[in-house]
Amino acid sequence: MTMDELWKDKIFWTQEKFREKEVVPEKSDNDFGQTNNIKEKCVSESQTTGPEGEETGDTSEGKPEEVDAFKSIENKVIGLYFAADWCIPCQEFTFLLKQTYEELKERVSPFEVVFISFDKKIDDMKTFFSEKHGDWLSVPYKDPLVDVLKSKYEIKAIPKLIIIRDNGTIITEKGRKDIQDKGIICFRGWLQKANLSAAKPSEQTLSDNGKQDETKLVEKSIEKEKTVSFKENVSSITIE
Repeated sequence: MTMDELWKDKIFWTQEKFREKEVVPEKSDNDFGQTNNIKEKCVSESQTTGPEGEETGDTSEGKPEEVDAFKSIENKVIGLYFAADWCIPCQEFTFLLKQTYEELKERVSPFEVVFISFDKKIDDMKTFFSEKHGDWLSVPYKDPLVDVLKSKYEIKAIPKLIIIRDNGTIITEKGRKDIQDKGIICFRGWLQKANLSAAKPSEQTLSDNGKQDETKLVEKSIEKEKTVSFKENVSSITIE
């Protein structure tokens, strides 16, 4: 199955989907100081956003709640992340994956993560995705695509991070181990195997441009692993 066929007419959720809305009274200029107008605005747990979103589903920050699936991952290295909030190893690895993702995004690397939830309730998925994940994408909860991906990539245990090319073929099924062992350094190998047409600038960023000190990058990733506080070989949760 090609990428076009896999993602055809599909959408991904962004974290904007789960920003809570609160009713905020507008100040009135009438003589009695009464509030006559009420507006709705979206807020996250950590901040209050700007002007209210449009009825099209945009939030106050102007970001869409849903994006076209294929366009959002086209010409990128994609990490399909199968996980659930009830899975303790998932919670632990999500923290490390988020650090790696944010560091790669700072380097403008062509990388995107797509979360496929195995949560038992949408509220659990909502909390897990919006509070603990990086600012990546998610297959809509209980979308038929979840079962398609689970079957296509033979997912029997979580957490599972499968790295695929933009044409849908597998780069590695051991994305989790790569990140745990190497940190962001592993992206160089993924990128070379992906052979993306627009990969050269980002590949150079992670290469020894000007004899970049790779040792420092390795030490940095190892130091971050220590903060995750999980054992070297964390067991996966088997899905029945």
